[in-house]
Amino acid sequence: MDTIITLVCLIGIICALITISLNINLVIRIVLKKSKRKDEMHLFYYRFALDIIFGICLLSYIIFIILSIEYPDFMREYRDLIVYLALPWSNFAACRSIISLAISTERVFAAYFPLNYRAGSIRIPNWSILILAMAFGLSEEIILFQLCDYNMIIPSSCRVFGCAVNRCFYLFWTIHKTCIFCVIVLMSILLSVELFIWNNLKHDRANSQLSKANRLALLDTVTVLIFDFLPSFCGSMWPTAIFFSFDYVGPYNAVGKVTGCAIESIVVTTVLFFRTSKCQEVSSIRRRNTLKQSSKTSKSNRPIGS
Repeated sequence: MDTIITLVCLIGIICALITISLNINLVIRIVLKKSKRKDEMHLFYYRFALDIIFGICLLSYIIFIILSIEYPDFMREYRDLIVYLALPWSNFAACRSIISLAISTERVFAAYFPLNYRAGSIRIPNWSILILAMAFGLSEEIILFQLCDYNMIIPSSCRVFGCAVNRCFYLFWTIHKTCIFCVIVLMSILLSVELFIWNNLKHDRANSQLSKANRLALLDTVTVLIFDFLPSFCGSMWPTAIFFSFDYVGPYNAVGKVTGCAIESIVVTTVLFFRTSKCQEVSSIRRRNTLKQSSKTSKSNRPIGS
């Protein structure tokens, strides 16, 4: 059992390090450089910063779990850290889910009402979305200690956050993830339908390529489905299915989340850097070929003897 938990934790550590390093690179090379920032990507920039903090919080939580496995007697007196180290990453995960929901909603408005979106008549200030997301994330403490009346009673065999909290909070945690995910999926379906109409029915060459923001929004839905909602759904079955017990598998909810973040960070880095560089190189080659062709044409049209 400890071998499975340790393996899951090692995967989480690797993915957390990837998430932290790649998002630091994105912040330094894009977010902090005003010339490279784009209006439609501002919510993504918030998420880059959130993912750095999320990865750091989750990394400390997973390291504590490994230490509790390797040194159970020594770590027994620090059992409360299971909750205190888990709450920060859970807060930022909830905050990130609101940002993802806002991104999907914004992309739908941009696709269905492009003129109004460009004019700014239906935009909500990005800072207000960030404040709302942070407030939602921090509300988990109120739910856990006030509404759910949690008293820090942790089972002796428990090593992860999922089995350390009471059923009331875990039910809230699962329900809010399900509701947010359903809305994100709905928005992504609407976005996909509109993009399909643009690309296949309107035959508009200007819209033949998905914008980077739209591609990243659709990617976010896929990662949320596979690495966020699916582990949460499996976790909801642990009282009846022992395979999904946190005591048996370990922090697979947290590791699934950070694995999705790592994959998304890799894809985002590829889209924003490598594809951009490749497109610039292709454009440069085409420009040189055009200049050469125009030069040859002008020479062929020059009068003989001139």
